[in-house]
Amino acid sequence: MVKGRMAARPIAVAVMAALAGAAVPCFATQTVGLTAKAAIVYDVDQGKVVYHKDMHALLPAASTVKILTALIVRQKLDLDERVTVSARAAGMAPSKAYLTAGADYAVRDLLKALLMGSANDAGAALAEAVSGTEIKFALLMNETAAAMGAKESRFLNATGLPEGKKRQYSSAYDLSLFMRKFLKYPELAEIIRTKNASITGSDGKVIHLRNHNKMLWRAPNTLVGKTGYTKRAQHCFLGVFPKGKRRLVVAIQGSQRPWADLQYLMDKRYAKK
Repeated sequence: MVKGRMAARPIAVAVMAALAGAAVPCFATQTVGLTAKAAIVYDVDQGKVVYHKDMHALLPAASTVKILTALIVRQKLDLDERVTVSARAAGMAPSKAYLTAGADYAVRDLLKALLMGSANDAGAALAEAVSGTEIKFALLMNETAAAMGAKESRFLNATGLPEGKKRQYSSAYDLSLFMRKFLKYPELAEIIRTKNASITGSDGKVIHLRNHNKMLWRAPNTLVGKTGYTKRAQHCFLGVFPKGKRRLVVAIQGSQRPWADLQYLMDKRYAKK
């Protein structure tokens, strides 16, 4: 009996060690480089790139393109304006807020759904409200991006969803341009800082939203921004974090471990002028 108990101890220790290993947060600091194919860190206050990895690579950006969508919507529509959701918009693929076709919602609430819940139905509804169709809105996205100096982007829709074999893309550098402009609108910046919210349309249905940015629960307001994922794009992120009194815009594309990649970039030291 004693031999049996002694033999069992190494197994129990191994099991406990495995469980302890499983409990390590997915945000653990990464010690060897990035898994992301492309990345950039841009110092907003110094006006310069302080770190990059293939920042001009043309890669799919998934739902991070919704930062540009929100920026255009804010420029074109009043936040209190009401938008009626078309059947096409309501029928968009997830992620979605499950908006009701025929119901109308305030622009500010659709922006919350777009930026917090990455709602494709909200993105399509807003695009149609601005341009009539999402195709025309995509043309406006390309025009707006070009006017901002973003020469490494091509958009086909307002959401970042794949369009079959057609190629839409952006670069980490271009994405950083969009975020820099986005931050000039306090009401948009406030939305991406918000963990939870609820919106209601004219149909009376309450829709609860939860921000996809896991960092908000780990360290509130340390890293705010927009997540993105498709099978083709892998994990992407576009946001901003503080470093002392500095504001650093960060973008990653094609990441296998987005939270570890982001923590790695947040932990790095960046030289001042």
